[in-house]
Amino acid sequence: MKIALLRVGIDKICGGIHSPIFKDGTFEFIPIPEYFYRNHPFDDAKIKTFSTEKGKKKKSFIEYFKTEGKDKQQHKDCPIHADPEFDSFTYGDGNYTKNSLVNLEKGDLLVFYASMEGFDFEKEPSMYLFGYFEVDFALLAFEQDQYELLKDDFENNFHIKNKEIFDRDITNPKNKGLKLVKGSNKSKLFKYAYAISRPLPSESEVKSKDAIHVISDEMLKIFGNFGGKIAIQKNPIRWITNKKLVEQTAKWLKELE
Repeated sequence: MKIALLRVGIDKICGGIHSPIFKDGTFEFIPIPEYFYRNHPFDDAKIKTFSTEKGKKKKSFIEYFKTEGKDKQQHKDCPIHADPEFDSFTYGDGNYTKNSLVNLEKGDLLVFYASMEGFDFEKEPSMYLFGYFEVDFALLAFEQDQYELLKDDFENNFHIKNKEIFDRDITNPKNKGLKLVKGSNKSKLFKYAYAISRPLPSESEVKSKDAIHVISDEMLKIFGNFGGKIAIQKNPIRWITNKKLVEQTAKWLKELE
């Protein structure tokens, strides 16, 4: 059994905001914008936008853009890339940096975390766990002929629902195919979000306007140090392969609400 951690969702760089976390510990996961459609036509009835899509709190995503500034105006009618989805538990990613997702096997855990910031209270941006897939299977799509075959298992996934996105991903040679993960019905979207990071302590170590986050000391005891790769600000996959640690972490994750 293996456990992989993967960062997803909107942030200050891609979208202009962080997903909101609320004072009671609940949260709203906001997907990234899909900028592909800036230069390609799309079906208004089919593609969800930040203004049309509502979250668990029954508010449209655009309402979480706090100000009437540039970011809110730019994203008002922007399509969202809704992935992962927790209705049928699927995730897709064309980026070549996610090639190792195809190494996931039945029973492994793919754990999702996102950048979140206090919405109805003051809380600095941090990285939070918000759910996981208990993996059923993972595969690589790299041919047009595979498209129809994928619909049964991945019909709710953004990359399959939208044929033009599928075509984009598999025709880009740099991607080396579209990585798809299917979770079992034992997968889980948490009710509460769980902080897993801390900012680097020294301002001299911060390389961007957002603090560079690393796994917190408390979470090091849960996840280990990923072979010394404790930075989780970006979206690399972080793997736990040590059998003893995997069993401990899996038990902890499955007890979270």
